[in-house]
Amino acid sequence: MKTTLLFTLMFLCAMRSVASGERGEIALHQATLDLTTNASLMCVAAHPDDEDGATLAMYRKKYGVRTIAVIATRGEGGQNEIGPELYNDLGVIRTREMMRASEITGADLHFLDLPEFGFSKSPEETFEIWGKEETVRRLVRVIRKTRPTVIISNHGTQKDHGHHQAIGIALREAFHAAGDATRFPELESDGLIPWQPMRLYLRVWQPAPESVRIAINEIDVVRGKTYAEIAADALGEHKSQGMGFFINMYLDGTVTPAYILEAAAGNPQARLQLPAEDTKLFAGLAGDRAEIELSDPAATLDTLATRAPARHAELALHMRLEATPGDSLVVPGQTITVRSTLTDYQAIEAESVTFALQSSEWLTSVHPDPVTVQIVQNRTATADLAYTVPQVAPITVPEGEHLFEPHFMAPQFIALAHVKLKGKEEPVTLSMPITLRIAPRVSVRVLNSPLLVRRGAELEHNFDVLITNYGADAANGTVAFSVAPGFQPEATSFPFALAREGEQRIVSVRATIGDNLEPRDYLVNAVIDGDVRPSFGVARLVDLAIPESKRVGVVQSYDNTFVNVLEKMGVPHEVLTMEDFSAAKLDTFTSIIIDIRAYLVREDLAANNLAMLDYVSRGGTLLVMYQKTEEWKPELAPYPITLSRNRVTREDAPVTLLAPEHTFFTTPNALTTDDWNGWIQERGLYFPGEWDVRYTSLIECVDPGETIPPGALLITQHGEGHYVYTSLSLYRQLRELHPGALRLFANMLAL
Repeated sequence: MKTTLLFTLMFLCAMRSVASGERGEIALHQATLDLTTNASLMCVAAHPDDEDGATLAMYRKKYGVRTIAVIATRGEGGQNEIGPELYNDLGVIRTREMMRASEITGADLHFLDLPEFGFSKSPEETFEIWGKEETVRRLVRVIRKTRPTVIISNHGTQKDHGHHQAIGIALREAFHAAGDATRFPELESDGLIPWQPMRLYLRVWQPAPESVRIAINEIDVVRGKTYAEIAADALGEHKSQGMGFFINMYLDGTVTPAYILEAAAGNPQARLQLPAEDTKLFAGLAGDRAEIELSDPAATLDTLATRAPARHAELALHMRLEATPGDSLVVPGQTITVRSTLTDYQAIEAESVTFALQSSEWLTSVHPDPVTVQIVQNRTATADLAYTVPQVAPITVPEGEHLFEPHFMAPQFIALAHVKLKGKEEPVTLSMPITLRIAPRVSVRVLNSPLLVRRGAELEHNFDVLITNYGADAANGTVAFSVAPGFQPEATSFPFALAREGEQRIVSVRATIGDNLEPRDYLVNAVIDGDVRPSFGVARLVDLAIPESKRVGVVQSYDNTFVNVLEKMGVPHEVLTMEDFSAAKLDTFTSIIIDIRAYLVREDLAANNLAMLDYVSRGGTLLVMYQKTEEWKPELAPYPITLSRNRVTREDAPVTLLAPEHTFFTTPNALTTDDWNGWIQERGLYFPGEWDVRYTSLIECVDPGETIPPGALLITQHGEGHYVYTSLSLYRQLRELHPGALRLFANMLAL
């Protein structure tokens, strides 16, 4: 292939080729494919990991179709298999996982930012929180913005997760509403005019003869993997969700997605150039077939050159732009140096390069003048440009507090390189988006919130306040501190002096607690003088009796709730490692807690489970928190317990005490019906479906209209001790210091 023609082709690709991270011949192949079709495929899913990554990967990498992944939530209401983060902090993790997965499949990623509130059993419950019309509106918005030709979804309208059903229902309506000018006309003010996709397919799990089957187990000869294997790589990025079972299904080659046509529209709104040879999702649509023969790219270079926007090229096979900010954690108003380097690996075509910075479309900023640099003998050109972070730039740190704000994790500016080629009038432009983490100049945060205060038992408490200097120079000032009436702090303000960027200081403020306060939340407030961003905390005053002379061992999983709560309760405790599983060490504990899903992440626990049962038989109390169905074996308990997939998702589901006189409900804390009010997200999950007759069931709890075995809290005597298994989601309640959950937990420790 001639060098000049090859170099021309090196620039002919779209932004999504860069996002994939692919380079060299693979990127060149993908860039060529991208020019053969203007068709696009959207997959709509409820949660991160619900998208059909294999079908997206096949259409992107086999046919060059622009692919789009639309995810309804950020996944913040799920479980976390890799750490203690929950809620918005978990949403940040799953957003990043979804971004990396989409980079592998090659799909453009969009979130609807609908709230993830945990497992739902019905679309009605889901729409109570999402709003059906709002769900449709957000779907219509992303359809009009991205203009897909065909839409697919894994989600039907029957059974399954309530979120899945709700997305399936809303998508059917949005498919038609997107092209209807009378629906959501307000979107036109954002330039989003009606757009009618041509087909909507829904995945079916029992294929019929008319189903469209997607051949994801074909091999991509360029990448050396099947499209199913590429999807498995993408699923592997969802580490917080533990996707091993589904990854193995893809690697086994047993998955073949099948879709059935749900809705179709008339003539396309734009002239279609269809993906070559597709006989599946795009088959029979009106349009032209691809004109480029990929098997002979040299013969089509001139055609490619005329069809690609060279001014906006993002990939060069023998040329690379790197742009590195001098600081990635910045504050508004800070000026940083952005070093841009262009490397011409072939050292033939480029004469000079003009470097520039450009704001993202959503953030206006003032930029330095472009700098033109000659390509030097070592084939590189470098320039340092100053970028000043706008004072109006949205704060993004800490990320969990900004998860649902516009442009979350979006680049603030773009580094550009306008390359002058030998013998060419017009330069070719390479670009690289830059995303900064933007923090306040100085931040203040109440650390130990919620703070547990036991009514009548504690007369003083410390409130810990963390001050952080994010600026590039010294920071001095004053923090104003206040607590709700009834608490008397030793100081209502205190000065701080932080000499360097990144320096922190923790200030402990002691407060006297009134002896006649009622149990409730007392607001704590810390704010830096002159700032408008206070940090709020809570002192939670609770009627709570702590059993005396207790020492608790914790076999910890990925969560840290039980250790933190034991610390706040003032109960002596220790985290157990495999070296602690001897009888002599275990017998030093009055109770041992097996953390949530510890049998998944603690292989040493499963291997030494007999030591735990022997500990019980010698007189100890073993408190086993919920384990997941497929991670549990009935024989792990002293007498068989078989887990089901039953769960109680309503936080307010009625709780009936089957043995109200049991010490769990009386000693040392007398529980009342109020102790079951105000739970968070769910009652429990993975309830036992069957258990040995030697267990006593202590409570019954079901969602409205359902009947399940009362296995939420089981207890049995084993030898001289007690074995307790509970599927209640105590950890979610305890991390928020729910008073009733604290009292129940204290009673469990007292057993």
